[in-house]
Amino acid sequence: MDKKVAIVGFRMKSAPDLVTTRERLTFELTRGLFDDLGIDRTAVDTTIFCTNDFLDGRTISNCFLEGPAGCYMRDESKVEMDALNGLMYACMRILSGQYRTAMVVSLALTGYQASPYLHVEYQLSPIYDRQMKMLNELSAAAFQARSYLAKFGYSEELLHEVAAQALSNAAANPFQARKLPGVSAEQVASSAPYYEPLRELHCYPPTDGGCVMLLASEERAKELTDKPVWVLGMGQSIETFYLGERDLSKSPSTAQAAQRAYAMAGIKDPRAEVDLAEISALFAHQEPLLAEALGLLEEGTAEAAYRSGDTSITGKMPLNPSGGALGGHPISATGLMRAAEAVRQLRGEAGENQVGKAEVAVVHGQDGPCAQQNAVVVLGV
Repeated sequence: MDKKVAIVGFRMKSAPDLVTTRERLTFELTRGLFDDLGIDRTAVDTTIFCTNDFLDGRTISNCFLEGPAGCYMRDESKVEMDALNGLMYACMRILSGQYRTAMVVSLALTGYQASPYLHVEYQLSPIYDRQMKMLNELSAAAFQARSYLAKFGYSEELLHEVAAQALSNAAANPFQARKLPGVSAEQVASSAPYYEPLRELHCYPPTDGGCVMLLASEERAKELTDKPVWVLGMGQSIETFYLGERDLSKSPSTAQAAQRAYAMAGIKDPRAEVDLAEISALFAHQEPLLAEALGLLEEGTAEAAYRSGDTSITGKMPLNPSGGALGGHPISATGLMRAAEAVRQLRGEAGENQVGKAEVAVVHGQDGPCAQQNAVVVLGV
């Protein structure tokens, strides 16, 4: 990119039940971000909300959050998708030259106010899929998991190992909702069965949470922080709507989004040039599947990579050192939280979850059943 855009600050939180309202959570996160940066609402040129009207139970739900976010009667818009798309939209607004700062606000109370697995069922075809009553988010993910395992001859042990690694990382992360310190692959394997081969601990937990992030032009970023994290590249892609037309053992839209982001960032060999990845893997099998599509794992090597520790915090290619979405998935906010976790890594502020070398990070977000739409952002210092 000719012009540069940086992430200059963020606030986020998540829990199984935050015992709050959307408005209160928006205010707390936004007020905290303003205090961190020493600014007030007039320093934000444009605000982008990423929330889900269906889950909020009201249309144009962002209109109720304008006051708590400090943008009432100011420039504001909405992206009804995972908030990593909102981050990309914020970048484009700044790159247009019309704005120097853009704030992304995303949150969901899907821990106790709504059934998190319900919304995907309502994205399916009302004429066929919904009438058959066979597909929902969990059963579709189970088809994807079985397809991926079968393609490379992996056993279900891989799912247990992926989940145990992610949940152990999440237990050490103060920003994660699900806390299971010391969880083992055996404990994952004995958790409640959902849809074969998926079990409870293979799946994301119902989560309340949100994230607010401020992006700025190069000049403004240097005024606001000593630790800017630069957006080096970004890309997105989407696959066909009907699951029956997709090969669920792979994610070509993730691969295409990554190719676009890597080209913009000047990355030719992601396995050699990327230091860590924060991937929105909602189910255990999705982490290696998406890592392969991102070019971070060679196809067919996932089982060996996890067993050797290559994907751990101290490994050659740390995947989800934060714990990822298995530690918490406030729907719509998860991709932005992955970006915030990458910022913590790149600033050297990730505490027990800090990887050794962190100069370039890949961030991934998804929407739709079986990761139908995917967004990829490359961040660096």
